[in-house]
Amino acid sequence: MQDLELLSWYIKQQGDLELKQCFTNGLEAIAYINDYKPRLLFTDIDMPVIRGIDLYKKLQYNPVCIFVTAYAEYALESYESQAFDFMLKPVTDERFLRCMARVREYESLKTRADLYDTMFEEKSILLKDGLTTYKIPLSEIMYIEALNDYTKVVTANRKYITLSKLKHFLERLPPGEFLRVHRSYAVAKKAIQKIAGNEIFIDKQVLPIGKTFKLSLKAELNF
Repeated sequence: MQDLELLSWYIKQQGDLELKQCFTNGLEAIAYINDYKPRLLFTDIDMPVIRGIDLYKKLQYNPVCIFVTAYAEYALESYESQAFDFMLKPVTDERFLRCMARVREYESLKTRADLYDTMFEEKSILLKDGLTTYKIPLSEIMYIEALNDYTKVVTANRKYITLSKLKHFLERLPPGEFLRVHRSYAVAKKAIQKIAGNEIFIDKQVLPIGKTFKLSLKAELNF
């Protein structure tokens, strides 16, 4: 099955998705996307006429964008363009479903964007969710995940959301206690249970280690 056909088939299996249109010409796609404003965009990076990253930059608005490519070296450039996710070909069913779970979580959070507020203290953070403020000791945070403009803070008992990019959030945390392991993840050093290959194990979660972060992680943890 061709890559486009396979991805189309995956999309059609999702009850909450509707495949609106497929294009093999990026310039035609730009006009359609600007006119119809789909909420979700899958695009190859290495295309004739115009690359997927350049296509995304030319759009008049920003849908949730997921790049699909056979070339891992495009990962950094795609993330710098503010893509939501990056999938390597051939895209497996498991990888596609994992991506869609993150998309659904992100979209559910957007509906509550005005409810979140964050304050940093020396040994804790205060996360305001609506009328409730939670004081979370930094020692309880296991890992932090980027969801576009939001940051998800994960403890053993609960997940919290703050309206802040992961990079800015990490800048406010004590240096040395949290490690960036992926474009989308940072982990608490003390919460790491095991590292195997390109994966890091924390509690019951298995998180990916990004290629660009692997060397610095090795140096920090001596593995």
